[in-house]
Amino acid sequence: MKKLICAAVVAGSMFAVAKEATLTTVRSEPSGCMSDWTPFRLSLAGPVALPWGDWNVKGLDIGLWNDAAEMDGLEIGIVNTTYRMRGLQIGVVNVTRNAYGVQVGVVNVVRSSDIPFIPVIHWCF
Repeated sequence: MKKLICAAVVAGSMFAVAKEATLTTVRSEPSGCMSDWTPFRLSLAGPVALPWGDWNVKGLDIGLWNDAAEMDGLEIGIVNTTYRMRGLQIGVVNVTRNAYGVQVGVVNVVRSSDIPFIPVIHWCF
């Protein structure tokens, strides 16, 4: 059972790092306009979510793999990837470029931080 959990954490970490690489090449910096925001999102994987499509979240984001350019609020999932996070991320793997808040998980990465990787809990204020 321990080997299965370790393998899942390693696979999730590699997936999150690969996804972060695509964030830097595909997605531009968030615009900040409120027309692409939603207060709640329930996601299965990336854009496969309710509401459907690529939305920024200002509120609650729950799912297996959450992916948003901007997230303000609470994000709960196995893998959480964002460009800009303000609030709390709870998951096995949390990856963001810019953060103002707390990440709780096995793998926590804030690319713009002086210390980009901290396991268990990572905070940036």
